[in-house]
Amino acid sequence: MKLLQKTIRSYFIYSVFILLVAIPIFYFVIQSIVTEDVDEELLYNKEMLKPKISDALKNNTISDLKFLDHDITISISPSTKEFDSLWTVIIYDSLSREMVPHRVLTSHFSVNNQPCMLEIKMSMVDRDELIESIVEVQIILLLLLLAGLFIINRNLSRRIWKPFYTSLYKLRKYKVEAHEPLTLEKSSIDEFDDLNTSLEELAERTHKSYISQKEFTENASHEMQTPLAIFQSKVELLMQTSPLNEEQAQLISDLGDASQRMTRLNRSLLLLTKIENNQFVELENVSLQKVITDFSEEYQPQADQKQINISMDFRSDVVLEANKSLIEVMIGNLLGNAIRHNHPGGSINIILEPELFTIINTGKAVAMEEDILFQRFQKDNPDSSGTGLGLEIVKQICNLYGFTIRYEYSEEAHAFIIRLKNFSKTNK
Repeated sequence: MKLLQKTIRSYFIYSVFILLVAIPIFYFVIQSIVTEDVDEELLYNKEMLKPKISDALKNNTISDLKFLDHDITISISPSTKEFDSLWTVIIYDSLSREMVPHRVLTSHFSVNNQPCMLEIKMSMVDRDELIESIVEVQIILLLLLLAGLFIINRNLSRRIWKPFYTSLYKLRKYKVEAHEPLTLEKSSIDEFDDLNTSLEELAERTHKSYISQKEFTENASHEMQTPLAIFQSKVELLMQTSPLNEEQAQLISDLGDASQRMTRLNRSLLLLTKIENNQFVELENVSLQKVITDFSEEYQPQADQKQINISMDFRSDVVLEANKSLIEVMIGNLLGNAIRHNHPGGSINIILEPELFTIINTGKAVAMEEDILFQRFQKDNPDSSGTGLGLEIVKQICNLYGFTIRYEYSEEAHAFIIRLKNFSKTNK
């Protein structure tokens, strides 16, 4: 969720909460005030009626008392206690043909030592309608206030955060390998100006570091490969000298193996550096089926030495828009590992589907640790002649093109599955 939406949502939730709480409270408060006002009016009417009741008792004409309001009744009370009772009752109104709430006052008092009971009923219809009207107006005002605050806050926040989103857009488009510097617009907000300045400085330092690392990679590629080549050639010349005893020949052979291993290690490290620096920018349409077929033929002699059967199941051809050299390195490393870590008489099964590339090989009857499998210099056997960088290179190539790779183990079969998300087309 975006920061702006999260901020507005917090205000909105708070406003709705206040609205839901305030409206019932407001309704009951208004109702309480109106009820209290009606009660005061009933008590006032009682006091106004007392003189008339007193005169009627003196003249013994209590039964002749008539009131325009038929909701007033007077009778002789059997109780000598004086008290007032107020309550609300629902009475059917024959005129409106509906149940109407009334407020009722029952008062017990004595006049000229004569206990009386006075009952006054007052309709609450008009007052309830007034309360409902007030509450409806209040709800409309609160909703208008909430909508206005939401619109104002949304528009104001958009204007305030516009420089931030502009800088974010330019930052996403920025490429460290490009020569154009990162230039961000000035804004009226000091914090955003400070952020833009820091980002520009960081981008400049990153670009300089990239250029320096790129130059180092290129120079190291030439400077390290030359002495390694010379060393390898000298070792080969030593092998051709005579006489050589068995111990000397073994030492020279070990030197040759070490030289070849150093050469492969240097080549792998340089390749990883170039991948991380995104120096493989040349893209072309690469047929994955053709690359797999070519490398299977190339690695067939090594598979024959261990009597490993290689089977291929091409359910469709996937054409990738990628750097061909990197795709060849990825397939070569996976196929080479499948042969190197296989046992004599084993098998390798390669499956190519529209979105999946799977290579399954037999091997040790134990699963490898997936957490460290794709880390650098992780080898199944420390004495192996491999560099421990093959799967790390595969992982980096997958990350570069948006692929995902995972490892599975089942019944002495090790499977590496790559989901191809960046394919351009398939040919079935």
